[in-house]
Amino acid sequence: MKKKCSPLSVAAGKGVQKACRLLKRGHSLPGMIVEKMDKGFLASALGQLPLGTMIVCGTNGKTTTARLISQALKDLGLKVVTNDSGANFTRGIISSLLPHITPSGKLPCDIGIFELDEAWAPVFCRQFPPSYALILNCSRDQLDRYGERDSVESMLAKVASSATRGLILNGGDERVRRFSSLARGAKVSFYDFDPAVASLFPRDEDLICMRQGVSSKAPDAEAAVVLKGAFGDRASFEVAGKEFSFEMGVEGSFNFLNAAAAIAGILNIEKCCPEIGKEGRFKSIDLSPKSVAEAVSKVKPAFGRGEEFRIRGSKVKMVLVKNPVGFSSALRAIPLQDRDVMVALNDESADGRDVSWIYDVDYSNLSKIKDVTGERAFDMALCLEYNGKDVRKADLDMSKSLSDFLEGPHDKVIFSSYTSMLSLRKILLEMDKSKGGDLYAAD
Repeated sequence: MKKKCSPLSVAAGKGVQKACRLLKRGHSLPGMIVEKMDKGFLASALGQLPLGTMIVCGTNGKTTTARLISQALKDLGLKVVTNDSGANFTRGIISSLLPHITPSGKLPCDIGIFELDEAWAPVFCRQFPPSYALILNCSRDQLDRYGERDSVESMLAKVASSATRGLILNGGDERVRRFSSLARGAKVSFYDFDPAVASLFPRDEDLICMRQGVSSKAPDAEAAVVLKGAFGDRASFEVAGKEFSFEMGVEGSFNFLNAAAAIAGILNIEKCCPEIGKEGRFKSIDLSPKSVAEAVSKVKPAFGRGEEFRIRGSKVKMVLVKNPVGFSSALRAIPLQDRDVMVALNDESADGRDVSWIYDVDYSNLSKIKDVTGERAFDMALCLEYNGKDVRKADLDMSKSLSDFLEGPHDKVIFSSYTSMLSLRKILLEMDKSKGGDLYAAD
């Protein structure tokens, strides 16, 4: 019999969680308290899931990819538990589990899908080796927190070697692709992109000589899923030898590649779980390539990751950016014609104190910037000026800047670091009553 969670720990966690919801803050606090009370809580909870646990890790795209997988699996009939608030430390995952656990300590779900911070993923894996690991990419990120890419690669390698059933890797990222040699009995799957769309996915190396073009290669011959094309809001995928084209719920080629990762991840789960489609309550679950690809294509973006608001008759899109590759990819993928642009940059611990990375971004697709704001607004404005861009105004006051930015008839795009995204999103949710957003989920 699988071990249940301690009822005492569950009661304490649920009590703290109720208080946090009333205060609309402290999403991860319940998990931190439970973790201190019961160090085996995470393993006891996740060990009850019959289809296992998948962790999604990498420099860019974790939140979106985890959402694509978890929502698609829900739509396909599975009971999924996930950390959809974006709290991606172990305590955040425990906080996400608590609402689903019964007072007696049972977790009545089928599978867990969790995004994990690169530095915390190895901690999670030591407490509970995941059934599946999906690794998206390995790029330079917060230098003051992670160091250079070699340290990020080392963290991700520990995740890859911990997977017990399935390992899903980005075949288009050389550092990630070679993690396949670390699989210890896990079934390895790759996803990739076609050379025709390679220019949409620059690497750190490509940013050094961006005007000379992005290096390309043929997609991995073993790839289970290949992104073949990106045409406006449509994407085409080759899945198990067949090509499918869909209008996507998410926008931008970088999110289309996340969708390819999600499809590959779900198909890997199906490959590792013979009971799906055949036995018990899983008999009616259809995880065929077409059904999976279609379900993924319908999922809407996670909060702050291409999320859209309706303000004063205009569409306002929020795009999270936090490193050179992610920002460059977003600027290449999102149409900016006839849209006002704002850039918001903070340097809180969650953003990374070192903002020198902004000088490595390729701004060639960006021309006029209406507003720049955030704690490092002047640094961002100076960087844009050095790159020959026209910045109308820079202001440290985000609330005032946002109010000014929202004036005018054009649709709008906000490129924002993490903590500035949370602050701006809170204001936008209060203005767009149709969203019905959960401010607590964004804490």
